[in-house]
Amino acid sequence: MRIIIAFSIVGVGVAIGVPVLIMTMKRRRRDKRRRRGIKDYNSPNNGTARS
Repeated sequence: MRIIIAFSIVGVGVAIGVPVLIMTMKRRRRDKRRRRGIKDYNSPNNGTARS
C-alpha cells in the first residue's frame, strides 16, 4: 500500500511539474528572442534581416 501511495505522489508531481517546466522554458525562449528583436516567437528559423 505504501508503494502505491509513493508512486501516486511522484506521479502527481510529474504531472504538474512537466507542463510548468515546458511553459517556463517557452517563456524564457520568448523573452530572449524579444530582447534580440525577433518578432515571430514561434518560428525557430525566423530572425532579423541580416545582409
